[in-house]
Amino acid sequence: MENTKTIDSVCTYCGVGCDIAAHVKDNKIVKIFAHPDGVVSQGKLCVKGKYGFDFVDSKERLRIPRIKKSFLEKNPAIKDAIASSLVELDDVWYECDLDSATTASAMKLQDIHARFGRKSIASIGGARTSCESVYLFQKFTRHTLGSPHVDNCARVCHSPSLKGMRTTIGEGAATNPYNDIYNCEFMIVIGSNTIEAHPIIANRIVEVAVKHDNMAVFDVREIKLHKFAKYKAIMPYEANLLVLNMLAYVIITEELYSDSFIAERTKGFDEFREKILNDSYANPKYFENIEGYEYLGKMIPKIAREYALKKSMIFWGLGITEHVDGSYAVMAITHLALMTGNIGKSGAGLMPLRGQNNVQGACDMGMLPYYDPDYQTPKEVGLMTPQLVDEMLVDGIKAVLNMGEDLMHIHPNINKMEKALQKLEFLMVQELFMTEIAQRADIVIGVKSAYEKTGVYVNAMRRLHLSQPFVESDLPDDWEVVQMIDNKMGGNYAYKNSNEIWDEVR
Repeated sequence: MENTKTIDSVCTYCGVGCDIAAHVKDNKIVKIFAHPDGVVSQGKLCVKGKYGFDFVDSKERLRIPRIKKSFLEKNPAIKDAIASSLVELDDVWYECDLDSATTASAMKLQDIHARFGRKSIASIGGARTSCESVYLFQKFTRHTLGSPHVDNCARVCHSPSLKGMRTTIGEGAATNPYNDIYNCEFMIVIGSNTIEAHPIIANRIVEVAVKHDNMAVFDVREIKLHKFAKYKAIMPYEANLLVLNMLAYVIITEELYSDSFIAERTKGFDEFREKILNDSYANPKYFENIEGYEYLGKMIPKIAREYALKKSMIFWGLGITEHVDGSYAVMAITHLALMTGNIGKSGAGLMPLRGQNNVQGACDMGMLPYYDPDYQTPKEVGLMTPQLVDEMLVDGIKAVLNMGEDLMHIHPNINKMEKALQKLEFLMVQELFMTEIAQRADIVIGVKSAYEKTGVYVNAMRRLHLSQPFVESDLPDDWEVVQMIDNKMGGNYAYKNSNEIWDEVR
């Protein structure tokens, strides 16, 4: 097409991180398609990646910063400082320029810091912004503000994968690239509706399952992936840990474990074995007494044998992690791999399937209360979001900076969250749209989307992708907003572009 540019980038949706390209004309995305040489996408895209780009030019995008009138009435000094830039939008909001919005934010943060102390401020980020922005956000919070309270929505969904895997194998990330699926001899999928949630991963899984009839699928309901499974396991609700320990029980009692791998690469097996053998619920025969699930008593041993005796991979998603016993279930999964030696080699390993496009990267960058970047121990451990909400309710947290996470949708108790947000003196939100959390903010700043900026994203298999902008935008990047506020609070951040931040990360 005449005057059309083709630009390579990475999909902005799930944690698969598909390689994409776009035809762009007159600063508009005309078409998005799979990069023909994409290592991840392999020339295929799901419907979200292929057609989900109309948000970029949506009329609902936040183009001009907004400041709530009620906030300025309570803070007359701030209103006086930026009065010349205020333009009335409606009964609730003023619009203003970016300089005024960041000035107001900096003034209020300094005020709260002086009156209530550094720990009265918290920063909560999303898992869709770039590594550079997440890194600078946590750095600003910890260093400039002096607060240990940083968190992000990835901790809510997949922190059990991080904790469970780091506790058992030392790293909280997938052990294999996606294409290792083609080399595995047996697959277990548990707690993941893969075809709908991660279609491009599912393409590989289904292809191998159809060819080799080598997949077990555990879920609490029948899902599309069951159609291709050798073992179609529908299990009771809240039975993840129960089923995983049953698999371990069979492997232990039938001595299907790898003596050499256990001796050379693990510790604590004898104690683990005793705990499993002494667990009265670990024997699969337990299911023989549960109406509707009797068949699992015979199916689980078959699955355990195939898993132990073949090169095997286990895939899991939020059906494992978003439970009270999520971390323990992930540990149980890794125990299966360690017992059988199904880790550390091609075609055998562990694959947590991440939800958003930078879940792995947000955690890698240290946007967690208990980890600095690269999972180093911080000088001071902060509070997790549920604890922060409790502190908001008792006036312990007075200000929240929110970058791309809608707290009103992420957390289950909406009424509690509503009350907590109402108790804040200051809420600043960086967003693309007027989300539920943005509507409750005192200051809202519109920022670039992934298709309008340069940044690094880390997918579920730990692959780093450079996202290149498809279109130009005069909106700020998330990190630019943070830098402006830092400078106005006496900081010295002077990054010229995201590449300079990435150089610091490296």
